[in-house]
Amino acid sequence: MEVGFAGQREEFMTLEEVALNQAVRVEEIQGLGEKDLACLLGMGIRSGVSVTKVITTPLKDPVECLVGSQLLAVEKRLFKHIRVKEVSPVS
Repeated sequence: MEVGFAGQREEFMTLEEVALNQAVRVEEIQGLGEKDLACLLGMGIRSGVSVTKVITTPLKDPVECLVGSQLLAVEKRLFKHIRVKEVSPVS
């Protein structure tokens, strides 16, 4: 959790903490080497993009995620480096 503008509290978590079928928005990617960062960016995982963990594979790795409108298999070890924020439901 971080304190944002004018004392508002912003809830951040990592993609590792997100439940299946919960939509989140990527805030930042941190603590990765160039190769892993390039891999994520190449798959379209970058700040501002919507991500939803959809399916776990039988061995729990990789996890299939809906990134924008594409279904991608992402290695679970990368989740702890992706900071996300919960997307507010549209009413």
